Amino acid sequence: MIDQDDSVFAWIVAGSSLIDFVAGLAILLAGPTFDDAIGVRGRIRRVFVAFAATSLAFAFKAVGLTRMGMVTFGLISLVYVDLVVVLPLFGLVVLATSARGPVVSRSVRVLAALSLIAAPVGWYATYWEPFNLKVEAANVPLRPERSGKAPLRIAVLTDLQVRGVTDYERGAVDRLLALKPDLILLPGDIFQGSELTLDREFADLHALLTKLDAPFGVYFAPGDVDDAPGRIERLFAGTKVKLLVNDLIQIDAYDRHITIGGVELRYDSPAATRLVERLEALPGADDVRILLGHRPDVVFRLRESSRVDLVVSGHTHGGQIVIPGFGPPMTLSGVPRNVAAGGLHVLDGNRIYVSRGVGCERAQAPRIRFLCPPEVSILTLNGS
Repeated sequence: MIDQDDSVFAWIVAGSSLIDFVAGLAILLAGPTFDDAIGVRGRIRRVFVAFAATSLAFAFKAVGLTRMGMVTFGLISLVYVDLVVVLPLFGLVVLATSARGPVVSRSVRVLAALSLIAAPVGWYATYWEPFNLKVEAANVPLRPERSGKAPLRIAVLTDLQVRGVTDYERGAVDRLLALKPDLILLPGDIFQGSELTLDREFADLHALLTKLDAPFGVYFAPGDVDDAPGRIERLFAGTKVKLLVNDLIQIDAYDRHITIGGVELRYDSPAATRLVERLEALPGADDVRILLGHRPDVVFRLRESSRVDLVVSGHTHGGQIVIPGFGPPMTLSGVPRNVAAGGLHVLDGNRIYVSRGVGCERAQAPRIRFLCPPEVSILTLNGS
């Protein structure tokens, strides 16, 4: 089986890309050339044959690798490396070959030149933007009876997706603490890796989590990678972090009353549903009510224009890739694309903040962020 922490996966991706490169090169250089002698139909036929052959080869690889344990994210890795490494390398070979004579047509040479752009874009998306951490700020208006005499600052730290603690994760926590929040919310996905890797990284990760502190507490709701039995309890033992799993807590923050409810990953489970209903139905009009859940879809469990003042979530990573004018093509969430992309929004009369998170999807996924930088967030609760 292909393990997410196993270096074998990297060799599989490299081997797959090499096969694609050799196959594509053979198709291009074998048989008649792409010069004007073969005509438009000949060129179209060659392109079709090359595309069909490459697609068929990829399909066979995908079936075999899936049976070996590769998941969808692993297949995305294969495609990504082909796009940012194999494609520009292939274009470079075409241009180098053409420099010796008219092996291919001018249009093909133009396409080959354009393919070179994929290399620096891939470098940026893999080695720069995933570490280009931003501090995002949003003002959350409240009804007058819950406005308080002074703003309340809430920090959001989510989707660390840690496999090994580095200066990047330490820097993210330091930047969050430098904001001097009144309380901190953690909507899940702390560590993503095997138990063996966790044992190796535990001391550093526990030390990082121990730093999290705020005057009115630190609260956590579990995410997709937090479900290993006893993992979260072990990580948070001896820290200031309080788990909220289908439970709520009421605190006094300055002159405000705050009620925070946290749900499990399965936000639509009977226990989570009861928690949401309880949060909505509590008596009183002067407490600020916050629903904390990993997946933003929990907002759909609220009634329209609910008594809950704010939903805080993560999970989507903002999509990690954003296409200008379209948004993220993949969000793994049922909320609208613009909401999943991150920020403060209103859905059915309910305010929700979705954080793009600090890390990237691990497992077999490529490390990639494009026009979707990671973030830590500071939410300021004010009067309306």
